[in-house]
Amino acid sequence: MDSPQSDDGLVARLREVVFSYDRQDDTDAVGDDHADPDAREGFVLRGVDLEVPDESFTVVMGASGGGKSTLLRTFNGIIPDFIDGAFDGDVRVLDRDPTTSRVSEMARDVGMVIQDYESQLFGTSVETEVAFGPENLAVPPENIGRRIDDSLSVAGLGDLGRTREPDSLSGGQKQRLVFAGVLAMYPDLLILDEPTSDLDPAGSRDVLSVVGRLAEAATADTSVGDWEGPDSIVLVTHKIEEALLADHVVLLKGGRAAHAGPAEEVFRNVEALRESRVAVPPLVAAFDRLGFEGEDLPLAVDGAVETVNRADLTWTPPGKRGGRNPGVPAGTATDLGRPLFELEEVAHEYDADGETVRAVDGVDLTVKEGEAVAIVGHNGSGKTTLAKHLNGLLDPDEGVARWNGRDIRELDMSEVGRSVGYVFQNPDHQIFAATVEEEVAFGPENFELTGDELDRRVAGAIETVELDGLEDADPFTLSKGQRQRVALASVLATDPDAIIFDEPTTGLDAEQQATFMDLVADLNREDGVTVVMVTHSMSTVATYAPRTVVMSDGRKVADEPTRELFADEDALAEWDLRPPQPVALSNRLAADAGQTDALPALSVDELVAGLADEPMTTTGPGGGSA
Repeated sequence: MDSPQSDDGLVARLREVVFSYDRQDDTDAVGDDHADPDAREGFVLRGVDLEVPDESFTVVMGASGGGKSTLLRTFNGIIPDFIDGAFDGDVRVLDRDPTTSRVSEMARDVGMVIQDYESQLFGTSVETEVAFGPENLAVPPENIGRRIDDSLSVAGLGDLGRTREPDSLSGGQKQRLVFAGVLAMYPDLLILDEPTSDLDPAGSRDVLSVVGRLAEAATADTSVGDWEGPDSIVLVTHKIEEALLADHVVLLKGGRAAHAGPAEEVFRNVEALRESRVAVPPLVAAFDRLGFEGEDLPLAVDGAVETVNRADLTWTPPGKRGGRNPGVPAGTATDLGRPLFELEEVAHEYDADGETVRAVDGVDLTVKEGEAVAIVGHNGSGKTTLAKHLNGLLDPDEGVARWNGRDIRELDMSEVGRSVGYVFQNPDHQIFAATVEEEVAFGPENFELTGDELDRRVAGAIETVELDGLEDADPFTLSKGQRQRVALASVLATDPDAIIFDEPTTGLDAEQQATFMDLVADLNREDGVTVVMVTHSMSTVATYAPRTVVMSDGRKVADEPTRELFADEDALAEWDLRPPQPVALSNRLAADAGQTDALPALSVDELVAGLADEPMTTTGPGGGSA
């Protein structure tokens, strides 16, 4: 491979790198104060020492707001060249110093897909978007067309119309288009900042298979199109199933690289993972609690089966088909009332690039008071479109949507909006006020609440989401997990009967996910709030949603108890859904034991109980899921 490499076997090396977004901060006075990733002030990087081996697939993990994205921006000179701040330290990438090189020069060899992928799109068509990079690298025109074809094919967009406008694409398609645009530049080092955050499980697997092919190309002298592939890949993700594909891991904690090494070693270090607010692989968590150590801690289902057989453990399932369904670990949806939402033969069409797309096609759905329901399916399956009919954000083109027995189209939107809250996937799409308190007060003020009642509602909502003391803070200075809670508080202040969540855990670290979803579960259990969540996270579904609706190509293809749905992995595969590790292992153990009527474990707690032959209990918040 002709890419520049260092003589010491490293594609990148950082020494004592410090950075603050406040240029007035003194780089000689970096301490441990404000090392909390949620503090949003002071130094983000606090003396990072980091090495990325040549020909490696390295994953960087840590708490949200802990400096991962900031760290990546030092690899191509965006920090300190484009993003101003207080910077110090030594950086060496592909045998060059990014701090003394122009970003345009580094871009020839370092390709980057940023987390906010939409801000990376600006072409007027799919073709011009992918061509932009090669054109700026002065690639001969006769070669650009081949690069466009190769890159779109690798990104899983080979059948996409070249003249389509990026704005007409789904979120997942946009994310893959950005990926294709970066690949078309044939980078030697590929940097990916949460590249699958908006993709469904199948789309995530497609992108990750591409990453795997690229990583293999670097070590096997194979090629992707007429490109040999990147020398190394660096990935930032919160998804442990993605991280397990890497061969090298770096854990950030307190603005420093706290742990680094081979993936198999780091992902078996339970204490280090939890200290860094990184999800422990579920099977590692379960077998650690069962007393296993070291290499006996399995990272995948096959290894777990071998460990179970070696230890002569017996699997006792949490329930059987036709018997009592144990519900879900979080203990939600135990007290149901009358129908709250009713959809009858609902259909909805969009006009996309001159074509009529039937996004929802003849769906019947009833959700009762006090339910917790998940809506899942591939990108473009109609999940979000369907959910927006529940509160009148969209009107059916055919059929009828009822709330409390009344046609939503005949109701005043303020009446529905007061009782049915909607929390968007990106909290920044619904946050706009100057302070947290003003943001939370906006909804009830619009419903003409004033005085003591308004103050009580606002204070209660802020306390519920545990943001006390941040009433005067600018919401946009908070971490994503905190902004997500601000958005939830603004909905809670209207005292809703139901809340609809669109991808509630995207971009949150393991601790933030558990905190946020435990809060949602508590609202359901304690206050009877009906919860509908649109999500790609199967572990979230398994822990918090007793009932799951599966959408495919605009149609409802399944609607059943989550535990029973997850017992049928053939059906899940048909819909491009993959169960969490505890589910997959318990299904495998049941099949091996001939337990044809067994229901699967949905959490680490349930898996441990079944292998230790202990009584299973519903634990409430978090459900014990790692």
